[in-house]
Amino acid sequence: MGKPFKGELEKLSETIRWAEQQDVTRLARFLFTENKQTPLVCIGSGGSLSACHYAVQLYQQRNGVLAQAMTPLQLMYSGKKIIRSSKLLFLSASGKNKDILNAIKYGVKYNETSMMSLTLRKNNPTEELLAKYPKVQRWSEDIPTEKDGFLATNSLVATFTLLCKASEGSRFKVQGSRSQDTLNVDLSSIQNFIVLYGALGEPVAWDIESKLTEAALGSALLSDYRNFGHGRHHWFAKRGDNSCIIALVTPVERELAYKTIGCLPKDVSVIFIETELETPAASIDMLLKALRFVNELGVARGIDPGKPGVPSYGRTLYNLDYFKLTIRILPNEKTIDVAVRRKIGVAVEKNAPLWDYYSDAYKRFVRQLNKGKYTTIAFDYDGTLSAKDHTSRFTDRLCDEIRDALQGLLECSVEIRVATGRGKSVGSSLKNSFDKKYWPQIKVGYYNGACLLTLGDEKKLEEWKKKNFDKELKELEDELKQRLPKSCVNYKFEERSQQLSIEGEMTLEESLIVYDICREIIWDKQLKGIRVWRSSHSMDIVVYREVSKLRVIEEPEHTLCIGDYGSVEGNDYELLTSRASLSVDKVSKNTESCWNIAPPGVNGLDATLYYLSRLTVKDGVIKCKFSV
Repeated sequence: MGKPFKGELEKLSETIRWAEQQDVTRLARFLFTENKQTPLVCIGSGGSLSACHYAVQLYQQRNGVLAQAMTPLQLMYSGKKIIRSSKLLFLSASGKNKDILNAIKYGVKYNETSMMSLTLRKNNPTEELLAKYPKVQRWSEDIPTEKDGFLATNSLVATFTLLCKASEGSRFKVQGSRSQDTLNVDLSSIQNFIVLYGALGEPVAWDIESKLTEAALGSALLSDYRNFGHGRHHWFAKRGDNSCIIALVTPVERELAYKTIGCLPKDVSVIFIETELETPAASIDMLLKALRFVNELGVARGIDPGKPGVPSYGRTLYNLDYFKLTIRILPNEKTIDVAVRRKIGVAVEKNAPLWDYYSDAYKRFVRQLNKGKYTTIAFDYDGTLSAKDHTSRFTDRLCDEIRDALQGLLECSVEIRVATGRGKSVGSSLKNSFDKKYWPQIKVGYYNGACLLTLGDEKKLEEWKKKNFDKELKELEDELKQRLPKSCVNYKFEERSQQLSIEGEMTLEESLIVYDICREIIWDKQLKGIRVWRSSHSMDIVVYREVSKLRVIEEPEHTLCIGDYGSVEGNDYELLTSRASLSVDKVSKNTESCWNIAPPGVNGLDATLYYLSRLTVKDGVIKCKFSV
């Protein structure tokens, strides 16, 4: 079992070149653009855990938000609230170990924020599992070196490099610096290693601990330079004879490192692993040097770290089937509890009267929903019928699962309405998805309902767009340019008669700044005829007496509404004030409408599909079959 470690090290340059050439746009967007103010949990086992610590380090440095590296079991023990509210990144070279698969199962069950997996082998079990869950983003390519030996080497360096490239973008470049000299220490006599680290060394420290322990090369204790001064130095007073310090040093903490070691007796052995780099690539530089150190230590021990020889019980432990045992850790949740928590949040769970009030309201809402007889379903588009990411939003047709579900409704003479902040691109997508004979059953409320047209009548949309641009919208646009120059934030305007759309490559924080300034302008200028709505990808300022998604609803009592942004600032808020309305994501506080009653961890398109699966249709009449 395994491969010669030295041979693995000889392929590292090739691995870095391969990783440098990969497109990491999706990974970069997940980590550093989407929901970047949300805490991140990065999950991995064995060698991948070292890469998790690196991802956490990058996330915290770039986004200024706390992040945590966890093993799969730690994720399970962290509880439903952490899994639900954090971004989850799963790292696994092979994508097939049971621990990562178990963690992913709980992730898709509970997470309502965002998830992504990174694997280095196509068509692996992780990819196969996640193919069932379109909400989970995936990055998977075949690493040229294929499977590692017993220890994570090329896969680990590749993962570090991919993460670094995602963080640094065009600035990214893996560089080397002078190597350290370990020959002044007789490695054959050292059994215990205290690994000290500072700014960029922690991921490498974790990997040294992993390598030494897994290959039985020695024990490793980890500490940052200052925590070492809080008692851990005492190890050398009692057990210093066969112990040694490994000092991971970058220019950032070099002076602190030297002063710390200078406080110790001269007979304490020290191995320096140093880099001249101060960028995130410093961690990669030190990782490469640490791997060479592990090889030297293996030579001194007479153990090949890549094929150290493992006992038979090791395979039994690795393949232990324990998933059923974790049900006690994370028991199933009732839909009512999940729905109420989505309405009022985690913080007020202990307010029993409030919880009971919303629980009773949920029961009334579902009973009322099930009593209804509907002939029409009104949908939001982005985030409800199409995924939120830019690529999905601008595909030329609906995804197969959504199309098939809507096709079944159309075949049963159900009317479909779509309310969208966008224009003809939505009409084109719908026309490409359904046979022309169904077009008369579909109406689209373009530009947040400003222009309601039967599918196929898009020429009238061009005529509508030629109307004069509203004066108050123009006043807001001009004032926004004054208060927030485009040189500061990369936004762009789209003038559409009674709607001003603000889009662009903005971060969430930048988008919030633009949104707040728009609201301030409306108040300061007393622009009483316009209102600003937020969507998952843009902001729309509309002439609200003329523009409303409610315009797609012709018979409120017989129309079921489904959207994704039902909170008060969202562009689906009005649509989801209808008594028969469901959200696939954000909700209002209204007890009589806009409930998200999808199972735990189900949102977006998955929630839309869940709702549609709970409908029965007979003679053009829809009945809901939701459990109270």
